[in-house]
Amino acid sequence: MKFATIESGNGSTAIAVISEDDVWNLGPLLHELRLPWRDLGDVLTEGPAALRKLAEIAESAQRSTSPTNASAVTFLSPVPRPAHVIAVAANYADHVKESDVVEFASPDETSPWLFNKPQSSINPHRSPIILPATIGEDIDWEAELGVVMGARAQAVSRENALDYVAGYTIVNDLSARRMTLPERTRLRDRDRFYDWLHGKWFDTFCCVGPWMTTADEIPDPGALDIALSVNSTVYQKASTGQMVFDVPRLISFISNIVTLEPGDIIATGTPSGTGKSHGRYLRDGDQVRVEISQIGVLENPVRSHER
Repeated sequence: MKFATIESGNGSTAIAVISEDDVWNLGPLLHELRLPWRDLGDVLTEGPAALRKLAEIAESAQRSTSPTNASAVTFLSPVPRPAHVIAVAANYADHVKESDVVEFASPDETSPWLFNKPQSSINPHRSPIILPATIGEDIDWEAELGVVMGARAQAVSRENALDYVAGYTIVNDLSARRMTLPERTRLRDRDRFYDWLHGKWFDTFCCVGPWMTTADEIPDPGALDIALSVNSTVYQKASTGQMVFDVPRLISFISNIVTLEPGDIIATGTPSGTGKSHGRYLRDGDQVRVEISQIGVLENPVRSHER
């Protein structure tokens, strides 16, 4: 099933189930059943049994109520307030080679590189990517598979890692490739690393959504097609099977460093074809589209800060 968090009028939120272009708002039915679930994060926090119960309620709603067309729905991030959004850098060999910044090493020789995205960077489907007013320039895209955790995971094994996954979503990890800091008169070697890191943290720079496809519909997250286009021109096209570190290995590695909580999101890295490699960065008026098979399409317009 596909579950989303949507706006439900008067500033409230609700959980919805999606089938193709049809959306069923489950809020009224959950209220009738006295279930205090306002968004998908509330359900995941209660554990896998709650998600199974939600699926049963969704099936009943699809049989007994009429849907709304997806075009009339305002989607929020599936999990609006995850405790962690952990992103993986340099997780596709071709992307490592095109970046020409670090040397590629096989997964048997090294370990994943991780960084966080703040909650303030989370940006839902159809909401604009805002180009920074100052400091950040050369804004780039990165299409990524997002893993949504469904159970608390601490030091889990690679063999059991997928048992902790609730489902999968789409992430566009935006980056400012160039940081202009006018007060800085000296550039130290380490500044280049932190410029890269700071360029990941701007508001709206973590597009997530539109929904979560439950894990039972995607038994192999390493067999999904992923593509990104800007204004209908395709720049990224790959398979998640090209990851250096696959999803089970990422979950195991991360959970040995930090306990993953239900609703946490792991952005698993991007394939080749970023704007930097094409010499083409995002501009006001662009429309960015990320599509992952078995999940759906995440779209965001690009706007200058003046707008």
